[in-house]
Amino acid sequence: MQRTILRAVLVGVVAGLIVGVYHNIFTVPLIERAIALEGERAAASLPAGAQPVEEPPLVSLGAQRVGMVVGMVVLGAVFGLAFAGIYGLLRWALPDSAPPAMALIAGLLGFWALSFLVSVKFPFMPPGVGSANTLIFRQVFQLLFYILSALGVAGVILALNEINSSAAAAVTRRRLYALAALVYSGFLLLIFLLIPGNPDPVQAPAGLFLRFNNLTLIGHLLTWGLMAASFAYLLARESVSASIDGRNQR
Repeated sequence: MQRTILRAVLVGVVAGLIVGVYHNIFTVPLIERAIALEGERAAASLPAGAQPVEEPPLVSLGAQRVGMVVGMVVLGAVFGLAFAGIYGLLRWALPDSAPPAMALIAGLLGFWALSFLVSVKFPFMPPGVGSANTLIFRQVFQLLFYILSALGVAGVILALNEINSSAAAAVTRRRLYALAALVYSGFLLLIFLLIPGNPDPVQAPAGLFLRFNNLTLIGHLLTWGLMAASFAYLLARESVSASIDGRNQR
């Protein structure tokens, strides 16, 4: 398991590095536009005749772009840990399945639980959008949603293991699969209804906000996809090498 975690974190870091370049090309210009709009909005709120105070940016543009890459590398490592956990659960619940296939499914489940569902409940927003007074409130409930969403996927995998290891007939198993899907759907509905969303009105233009959310979500998809594909490739290569070594020893 330790080797799986290390490998998953490494492929996550590499995926984060690649996606950081993607964000510098496509997403950072939207962040700069959002910051400019925020400055224009602040200037428009000044009394008539008052001149806005020009303040140097706290972080230079170059540092922001480097920070974007570093942030994605860290996120890739975190996603790598989550990927390792999901992959390990899948291998435990479905031991007869091909490891590369399980890696691809782990990437899909990770994207579903930790990126797509989160973006539906808490759409990705450019920095500076939203009140500073509600920042902690938003972060706490977003973290709670991350945790519950991950636990929901883990619960489904555990349910699959219980169903597959039972001695129930095929018809009964299909009914249990349907029941597990129904319970999971109810769980998702419950957390969507009970966890508060973002309380702040979106001040950014709808087009800018939507494009930023979509580009960020695509970045998450690329991160999970690159991790899953790289991990599956390494597993397949390892399997081929072990097969060749086994034949040579005969």
